[in-house]
Amino acid sequence: MTYDLIFPALPPSLDGIGDYTAHLATELARTHEVRVLTAQADARDFREAGVTVERAFTTDRRAGVHDLVAPIAARRSDWVLLQYNPFSYGEWGLNLSLPVVLNRIRTAAPATRIALTVHEPFVPVRNLRSLVLTSWQRLQFWRLGRQADVVFCAIEPWVERFAPWFPTTPVVHLPVGSNMPRVEARRADTRKALGFGPDTLVLGLFGQGHPSRMLSFARRAVAGLRAEGRDAQVLYVGPAIDVVGTALSGVPHHCTGALPGPNVSRHLAAMDLYLAPFRDGVSARRGSFLAGLQHGLATVSTTGPQTDPFLDAQNGSAFLLAPDDDLSAFETHVLALVQDAALRVRIGAGGRALFDEVFAWPRIADRMLTALDAVPAPSSPLATAAR
Repeated sequence: MTYDLIFPALPPSLDGIGDYTAHLATELARTHEVRVLTAQADARDFREAGVTVERAFTTDRRAGVHDLVAPIAARRSDWVLLQYNPFSYGEWGLNLSLPVVLNRIRTAAPATRIALTVHEPFVPVRNLRSLVLTSWQRLQFWRLGRQADVVFCAIEPWVERFAPWFPTTPVVHLPVGSNMPRVEARRADTRKALGFGPDTLVLGLFGQGHPSRMLSFARRAVAGLRAEGRDAQVLYVGPAIDVVGTALSGVPHHCTGALPGPNVSRHLAAMDLYLAPFRDGVSARRGSFLAGLQHGLATVSTTGPQTDPFLDAQNGSAFLLAPDDDLSAFETHVLALVQDAALRVRIGAGGRALFDEVFAWPRIADRMLTALDAVPAPSSPLATAAR
């Protein structure tokens, strides 16, 4: 089978969906012919992994996505896999040329099927600005889904929500994975290099400083531990030094800045606990949360309307979840893990087992291929083109 993956950004750009695209392409290339079409001029070459990377379009102007049609029509791959976040294809998340491009691809390559992977459908309504943005983003998303043969959603609640939007199209849950490697590390050496003493309780944060990250929960939890006389400090790994530093004002913290993947892994190994509180709850699309599970860290996060039911079912065995509006419960979970070393070990092991079972890249690729194989081939070129 031949696959074309589409996303504007790829490594070395710091873009989570770009990393996802690169990892997924590499995994698919183990058994299939894979090409990635990107807008990034300095995208990393993946030839050693069997992946062809082409700069095939531009996002400098919204109509630049039309350049995708020619290379896809020439190759006529079995599947086009569009990775979607509205803000990746145009300012303010607006690019109504994108659904038109998918329709043109159907006409030019009628035997090629299209999969839409939804990493973010549209912004939720929280204020007047988001109300304006979401209006065109919802229309854009609906038009894209109507052109797809299958729609993949990064979290389970979206499957239930959007299946009625596309009644003749399979809507399938497909979680993301961790974009970090897991490398062997000497925990004591990393902690010493960072200036942490042997008795220091290191609580970890990792990722971007997105507003969905409830950094106030992390600060309050650490402040509470220090009020009890514990040497609790925060280790933050990521690029949002100013945002995180401001949010953690008043508690000791060390910010590393952006690091290469292997160094991220080594710094995660230096942590005692991992904190990942999210507004609206953690979900299967939160790569920073998954990195903690991947490294066997006892993790405290939050549950809310975006939390996948299968994650809620793992509460207490693979991590501890507090309601996203209950700071006291979050602090109680953190304290329980601090006080009980055996619980930390059990929760960390449970999280790593869950990661290996659900979120490892071979598992994600297999899940996607199973869903694609279940989609019937076009009955005729004319029927496909007329969709």
